[in-house]
Amino acid sequence: MIRNSLIIAALLAAPALAADPPASPASPPPATKDCLITRNIADTGAYPDGHWYAKLRDKTWWRNTMSCPGLAPNRALIHTSPIGSQCRGDVVQVVDFGLGGVAFGGCGLGSWEKVDGPPGKDARRK
Repeated sequence: MIRNSLIIAALLAAPALAADPPASPASPPPATKDCLITRNIADTGAYPDGHWYAKLRDKTWWRNTMSCPGLAPNRALIHTSPIGSQCRGDVVQVVDFGLGGVAFGGCGLGSWEKVDGPPGKDARRK
């Protein structure tokens, strides 16, 4: 009788012992958008990390996740949109006006990810 009670107690305790420990709270994923409304953009620029950043009029910063080899600081993106938004999948041209408007090819915009600001001490945050 005691032996059967021990076996039953062991079987009942096994699931509790095998359960995974509670997960630690993970940080939430960053906010993303497919489009930014062009009229809400106050400032833009390419930074040494190879990303394009946009500061909105509400002081929030957004980083575009596109992969664009021609993108570099002091270069601009030329974007044309009939709907007034910069959206994932839109094709932009990379141009360096300091070199007289030399074009460095085109890229497709990626998703917009909300960030604290562009990298570096000289980031245009104000």
